[in-house]
Amino acid sequence: MQNQQTPQELLRTVAQISLLDGILVAIIVILLGAFAYLVYVVLKRLSVGSSSVPQGGRRPWLEYGSFFVVIFGIVAVIIGFLSVLGFLGRFDDVNQALGFLTAFFGAIVGLTGTYFGIKTSADATAGAQRLAAATGGDTTPPQVLSTNPRDRAPDVPPNIQPTATFSKDMDPATINPNTFKLLDQVTGNQVPPLPPSGVDYDEPTKVATFRPVAALENGKRYGATITSGVKDKAGNALDQDKTWHFTVAAEQQAAEEEADE
Repeated sequence: MQNQQTPQELLRTVAQISLLDGILVAIIVILLGAFAYLVYVVLKRLSVGSSSVPQGGRRPWLEYGSFFVVIFGIVAVIIGFLSVLGFLGRFDDVNQALGFLTAFFGAIVGLTGTYFGIKTSADATAGAQRLAAATGGDTTPPQVLSTNPRDRAPDVPPNIQPTATFSKDMDPATINPNTFKLLDQVTGNQVPPLPPSGVDYDEPTKVATFRPVAALENGKRYGATITSGVKDKAGNALDQDKTWHFTVAAEQQAAEEEADE
């Protein structure tokens, strides 16, 4: 009957394989696969265009310095271990073979992990820089430069549509009846805006306009407020609410002004 080798004897036989046999071939195949993947990753990134790519359509090779350092490290490890294998020729026992392979793959995995760790950190830094560049690093809050009517203005026509002019380009979505309000100072009630929104923002002039649903009452005092909920296009909000007051002309005076017009 033919003798069958135990698993320990088979592993011992593997340990006695010569330099150019199975173990070395397996190691080389694995390393070539890992090396090809790393090269693919870099070539793919080099081929992707973006607004941050320098003139010429390619990224400078220095941006991939960590990749080349790791590749040179892997090559040096391969040469070093092959030199050791060439010097030993064969392993004397299974423990020596296992120790050799453990150290070898540990060095490769360590170098590869270092590369991806550096790459992840670099990508996070680049993302933060692109975000800052997209907003221009703008942290200056907007201001209300002027209003119509002006604060404490008397004898304002009842058909007035209060406006506010901003110092910066504003986000239109933040300018609405919740952030631009007109209050009746006698009753404390909010003047209803004209549907559907009642508040408009003109981007070229940076002017927001509140359009009441009806003419204001003669002789009454009103207060207009722009809240700190309004923001510019960089996301900066008004430092504090902006409020101004005005008084609508009496009925007789308003009629005279309309007649003069």
